[in-house]
Amino acid sequence: MRSRKRIRKSVGRKSLFQRLTHRYRMSLVNEDEQKETLSIRISKLNFLVFVFSAVFIGLLLGYAVRDKRSRLVPVDKDYMLRQTIIDDALRIDSLAGVVELQNRYITNIQDIIAGRISLDTVFSIDSLALQRSVQLMEQTGREEAFVTQFEEAERYNITSQSVPMQDLQSVTIFRPTLGLVSRSFNAQEAHYGVDIAASPYQSVVAVLDGTVMLGSFTAESGYTICILHSGELVSVYKHCESLLKKSGDRVRQGEVVALVGRGANGDTPGSHLHFELWYQGQPLDPEKYILLQ
Repeated sequence: MRSRKRIRKSVGRKSLFQRLTHRYRMSLVNEDEQKETLSIRISKLNFLVFVFSAVFIGLLLGYAVRDKRSRLVPVDKDYMLRQTIIDDALRIDSLAGVVELQNRYITNIQDIIAGRISLDTVFSIDSLALQRSVQLMEQTGREEAFVTQFEEAERYNITSQSVPMQDLQSVTIFRPTLGLVSRSFNAQEAHYGVDIAASPYQSVVAVLDGTVMLGSFTAESGYTICILHSGELVSVYKHCESLLKKSGDRVRQGEVVALVGRGANGDTPGSHLHFELWYQGQPLDPEKYILLQ
């Protein structure tokens, strides 16, 4: 009995292997001439190996194409890092405000317990904290007049921002707009900036905090805006479609100040932004200080 079972198992195994290795003949016949033009012998095992190989090769090619596309797409890691730093700073500032408010609550409760504040005058802890902050930050009439006069005088006083800048490499400078550099800085050809190819009406942002020195239109440069930053650093944006800021306006880093032009002005064809950096009257190559692409 045992020998018969072993024989049946061996026969079953052989029959399965034989079914996989059994060859089939595939023929292509010319219907008009009734002649065999192509003949292929293939088994199920060969077909399965071919299918698995094709799927594996397809997955490898798909991964290679995807990896190549990801390398071709420019990713501004510095911009993402700066944005993360700014978000963290805002969170820290908000947490500091919460801590300060909690400290005021504790101080108010201590004053109530000590009897320094009458309970009849207390409507709520919130109103008491607000009243205390107003009292601490309240300005006199002379202070308000002085602040108003100072702000009005400093609005157009661009020389007051002249703070020595020791190392430009250590300063985080935003890129003025998204795009690719179509023409680089070349002082020998009197091209004191870079041309950034960008889409028309794309946002142009201030690379640093500063004050708008000039906002005008010329036939050669189109709409142009110049911003003075600390340390006698000046940024110039030319060939704009329109300006969103005027002379004397204070701008923050990353704030939109203009829109990219349609390419009607300038030597470089197509819509682009001509961007310049000047430090103490000398032109700088922006690509050495800003990650433009």
